[in-house]
Amino acid sequence: MDLIFALLVYPGLIPTLLLTLLFNFLVSQRRLVLPPDFAKAILNTDGLGAIVSIILAVSSLVFMPWPFNSAHSNVAGPLLMWAALEAAFLIPSLIAQTSSSPMVVRGAARSLQIGMAGRIVIWCAFGVLYWANQTWSWSAAPAIVLAWVSGLLALPAAIGVGMFRNDTALTGVITTGINISTVALMQIAADVRATALIVMITASLIPVEIGSDIVRLVGIMVSTVLSMVIIRIMIRNQPFVTLAAALRWCWWRALPPSLVALVYLQFFVS
Repeated sequence: MDLIFALLVYPGLIPTLLLTLLFNFLVSQRRLVLPPDFAKAILNTDGLGAIVSIILAVSSLVFMPWPFNSAHSNVAGPLLMWAALEAAFLIPSLIAQTSSSPMVVRGAARSLQIGMAGRIVIWCAFGVLYWANQTWSWSAAPAIVLAWVSGLLALPAAIGVGMFRNDTALTGVITTGINISTVALMQIAADVRATALIVMITASLIPVEIGSDIVRLVGIMVSTVLSMVIIRIMIRNQPFVTLAAALRWCWWRALPPSLVALVYLQFFVS
């Protein structure tokens, strides 16, 4: 019963919907467009993949360390969260890889490589946050800040926004031949996935032992809004980058703060 409540009410469905609207307003700066014909939207592989992706992304929030979440488990939670989020991102990419159009496959392969590079960095940042929060002390604060910075730098690549989105020529081809209802559903799924990944960092940012559950919940909301604003500033008016440049960004700019944080935790935090 706890799991069902967590999935359908809190922290699953309702926070996801509200935070996805916030993501659209702050980061994408566009309104959420619902499919004109929902039945038509899911009568194809792309639409079904989008639905499964949404369900997995919403489910991942259940396994995050939210306050007042009785379904969260310190042991199984991180693994289930990782599996749900990765599957939510990979399923649409794998469906696109089966297209008969070489241009669609090329665009999907580029997005898959950049997205995976960004998510690898984000999982490293999450590892730092999870480790720091298990044995919380103020001496771990620099590592937590470094992990947050690392996650912020990697998030645009991981969710495919700003300079890391597909170039215009490929983006047009990817949606060619797909009805507008399915396209709208696919965009909603992308927004939900992006929101879940951002919240994964911010929900882990506030140590469990700091303050009451109310204080932690407010801290998660504030850090989520702040993270979205920072991401918007980062991606504003940025040109497309090549695949090589995107990978360099992930490995040589976003990853080092997480590695420094790991070293710091190992040698300077008891």
